[in-house]
Amino acid sequence: TTTHVWRFGYGSNIGLTTLKQKKNLHPLKYVAGTISGWELCFTKAMAYVEPGFAAVRASPPDDSVLHGTAFLIPQEEADGLDRQEGGYNVLPCEFTSYDGETIQGVGLYVPKKPNIIQDPTALPSLRYLRLLQNGAREACLDKEWIKKLDCYEYYVTPPEIRAQTKQWIAEFLADSEHNQVSWTSEQLTKYNGRNDDFPSHSSVMEYIIQLPSDIWVFPSWKGHNVTRRNLLQFNGKSLDTGDIRFGQEGYRPLPKIADYSEEEQEFVWQNLESLLHRGGRIVARLKDFMDDQEEEN
Repeated sequence: TTTHVWRFGYGSNIGLTTLKQKKNLHPLKYVAGTISGWELCFTKAMAYVEPGFAAVRASPPDDSVLHGTAFLIPQEEADGLDRQEGGYNVLPCEFTSYDGETIQGVGLYVPKKPNIIQDPTALPSLRYLRLLQNGAREACLDKEWIKKLDCYEYYVTPPEIRAQTKQWIAEFLADSEHNQVSWTSEQLTKYNGRNDDFPSHSSVMEYIIQLPSDIWVFPSWKGHNVTRRNLLQFNGKSLDTGDIRFGQEGYRPLPKIADYSEEEQEFVWQNLESLLHRGGRIVARLKDFMDDQEEEN
């Protein structure tokens, strides 16, 4: 018999669509309601692209309640979700549905770092905030809670950050020694950091970025063009099934960036900035990506 356990979604895990399509979960039950004694806040995450992720901090039970959804999933799926939410502990709490049903032992994701203080720089990205807003509407959460989510500010790239990004690109393109250097995806895939002779590189749009040894990136980014992955992420699609790597069927054509919305393109630019502004350096361009931009639809 499969064991099922409860988890509570208040951030990216609110919406049933996201749980099924993005997180590949199979909830047996899904209920909207509240947990008392906790309030929503945002904690620092990934600078330049996802500066703030949802978190909770303790508050007097009479002062605040946390709105969200409780979902019942197989233990194996819960274990996987807990690993994804690695910066959080799972705290069993009492959940009350909007219909008045009480469920004990619902797992609340509480930041491992105690005493979370709301940091004004820990703004959610537009992508992330929409997950909360859309999930809240899908779950029919309390109207006042939805209004609260709609009033949150989201991260907008400061003009000086974008100007510096474009300056680095212009400097690379003006460097006659390097601006003609192009790699294929097959070359890029070797630079995954597993061998000292092939230090970690990643690629966003046409730009291939050499990563400093002290920079943290998702392992999946190394030796890979992440443009498709960024677009899947923005649109709440499964990365496990949709992010096609070199050598897998469907890798080409790479995304034609002009076909995407301004908001989608902006998110890709922010992902590029998350590498460059943490010490990454443009060293070449990806031939496959450039070729696919020129293909007729």
